[in-house]
Amino acid sequence: MIARVLLSAVLLGLVACSQAAPVPQDARRDSADPTASPAPAPSVDPAELRPSEGFDVSEIGFTNGDERITMPVLVADDPSLRSTGLMHRTELPGDAGMLFEFDAPTAGAFWMKNTLLPLSIAFVGQDGTVQQVLDMEPCTADPCPRYAPADPYVRAVEANQGYFAAHDITAGWSLEVGGRRGGGQ
Repeated sequence: MIARVLLSAVLLGLVACSQAAPVPQDARRDSADPTASPAPAPSVDPAELRPSEGFDVSEIGFTNGDERITMPVLVADDPSLRSTGLMHRTELPGDAGMLFEFDAPTAGAFWMKNTLLPLSIAFVGQDGTVQQVLDMEPCTADPCPRYAPADPYVRAVEANQGYFAAHDITAGWSLEVGGRRGGGQ
């Protein structure tokens, strides 16, 4: 029981971003020096990411030729989960993220209202190709900026800000989505 409570507390720190219509790394900074580089976020073993708060877990892979980068993700695949996203979270493990899935192509913008972490987002088209990667900043008061790609998309992946740049994931990479582990109550 204690282990379950502790696991729930850890996972509460995992899930965080909001989405507008469809709306939507722990880049911790040294409090003594606000210009300091972000500290590296902890690595997550995909087997350790657990379903929580209604979110299933999946493993995704970004590929570019022979290069493949995998990431465990919480899956937001319905309007309620997409609206909640990663809101109110104070940390997101460095190698984890959130996958937003839509039933049809959308052009909806993401926003960062009540999202406390700086995030990067990769928008993915129907053909499974990354179309665009944007950085998004936390926002706690209106008006919050909206972040939208140039073209409609069917998936979006949020990660700690700088994750995609650190792994050289840019437009043209492919996204593969693995099976899910569910039961995210």
